[in-house]
Parts: sequence; structure tokens; C-alpha cells
Amino acid sequence: MSLQPLTAAIEAHVRAAARIHADETPVPVLAKGKTKEGRLWTVVRDDRPFGGPHLDGTGPPAAVFFYSPDRSGVHAERFLAGWIGIMQADAFSGFGRLYKSDRRPGPITEAGCWAHGRRGFFELAELQQGPIAIEAVKRIDALFAIEREINGASAEQRLAVRNQRSRPLILDLEAWLRDQYARLSAKSKTAKAIDYLLKRWTAFTCFLDDGRVCLSNNAAERATRYRRRKTQLDLRRLGRGRSSRGGGDVHPDRDGEVERHRSPRLVGLRPRPPSRPPHQPHPRAAALELAGTRANQHRRIAAHNCAGPATHSSRGPRRMGTDGIEESPFKPETIPG
Repeated sequence: MSLQPLTAAIEAHVRAAARIHADETPVPVLAKGKTKEGRLWTVVRDDRPFGGPHLDGTGPPAAVFFYSPDRSGVHAERFLAGWIGIMQADAFSGFGRLYKSDRRPGPITEAGCWAHGRRGFFELAELQQGPIAIEAVKRIDALFAIEREINGASAEQRLAVRNQRSRPLILDLEAWLRDQYARLSAKSKTAKAIDYLLKRWTAFTCFLDDGRVCLSNNAAERATRYRRRKTQLDLRRLGRGRSSRGGGDVHPDRDGEVERHRSPRLVGLRPRPPSRPPHQPHPRAAALELAGTRANQHRRIAAHNCAGPATHSSRGPRRMGTDGIEESPFKPETIPG
């Protein structure tokens, strides 16, 4: 039974969205005699923050995962060929050509991730390395607090609240960041964190013009982390007692088989059928048990012939209690009188 029709249906559902989340992360890949690094790409559709799937034009959440042997942005371009809409993502340079005005049939609208924009300040604030970073975190957190209140509302309601409450905070934040940046050395960590935001200010502030846009790309990052952990477990299981059949990029696919690179596709691993019916003993279990019994008998006879008079130390191994005091090898009720 092939899962390709289901995979194609999920891909079509994700590509039908007006707004998607995208992310990529490194994953270990089996190769000849070693493990190398590939990339796992994630594209997520999640309309729930702006009222889906109950409102028109929205649908249930779904995620597509596909593999590539490298981090080239051409893989994302191939999967999103012909798609136009809003893409929530970090500042990965491989997505750059998707936003170009000369892209056909049109450019994708970039929506910046404020969780990434806040991260540079948060790391400095956590280490108490600057009042500017601490203040920046407080200002960005105020935006997230507003978003929590309107999560699940319609796009129109979200946009109205943002224009009333978030837009003044954004205008004040931009002026404050530019003023602070002018006072800092361009090589300082705080200046680099500010520069990350200001260089992408249009992408970071597009949520003020469209109620469907989220403030972060957390939906894709959560899906990527889960799929990455699952893939690592699958690869470890796949690698025990198996080879890569001559090397090259491989990844787990169907029924535990090793399949050559195909992109894009939904990465997965079906449960491997058991080698024998459950609860059925191994065919050689009786012979192995008999051999072990005979070996134990020979060892006991040899120990009896060589042993001297019984002593306290021969009655069992030394055991230490939790308080570091040696325990008796016998239980209290079995100590000879």
C-alpha cells in the first residue's frame, strides 16, 4: 500500500494556504561507514491564530517535511514553485530569491519572526550585560502580550487591535532602536541585535497590515523539533545492523527500507513487521537454555572441588548501604544462629 496519494493530498492542502510557516534544520544522515549532515525542511499551514478552521478561507493545520542533502535554497524554491502568499520564516538567506520582485508568478511576502529578533537581546539580558538589551526585551514582550489577547480572533479583529495598540508601540520602538544604534559601536553584540531588526524592518512590521500574520515562526519550529527528534530515533534504529548499500545520502522512508534522496516528500517510517509472531519463542531457545544449564553445572562442580572451608565472605558479595556502611550479604531472617 502506497502512501503517495496521502502525501500528495497533504502537500496540496498546505500549498493552498494563503499564509505558511517555513523552517529548516540539520539532521544526521546515514552514509557509507559514517554519519553525515543533511537538511530537514518544514512547511506548515496553521490558520488557527486568525480563527480557522471555522472561518471561510481557512483549513485544519498540516505540515509537510522534505529532505535535502544540503542547505541550498533551491530546494525550498522547488517545493514552493508557483506559490504566492505570506511566508513566516527566519532570516535564512536561502529564502532570499523567493522574495525577489522578478520571481514568477510573483514574489512571496516575507513575514519576520519576532522570536528570532528578540533572541539576540534576550541572551544579553539574561546575562545582565546591558540595560539596552533588557529594555528591548520588555518592549518586544509588550507586543507578544497583545498577541496573546487576540489569538484565535478573526483577521479583521486582530488587525483593528494592532492598529490601535501595537502600531504606536512599533513606531516608538523603531525610533528608540535607531537612537540607541547611533550611540553604540557597530561591533558590539547589542548593536548587532539592533541591526538584525532594522535591516528587516519591513518584514518585521508587516503584521500591522495583515491580520493573518503571526508575530513569530514558532509553528514551524515546533514541528521541526518534533520531526527532527523522530528522524534521529528512526535513523538510530535503521542503522543497527544495516548498511547504506554502497554509501550516498539515505533517509528512513517506508517499512524501514533505505531509500535514495527524493525531494520533496513527506519523511516517515512505518513500523517494521515483526520477524515472528508475538509471544513465540526463538527457534533455538530450548537448545540455548540447555547449553547454559550444562555450563552452569560444570562451573558449580569446579567451584565445589576447589573451595576451602566456608567463611562469611564466601556467602555472598559485599554490598554497601546508602550510608556507606557495608551490608550483610544475608537477609536478617536467614542469618545462621
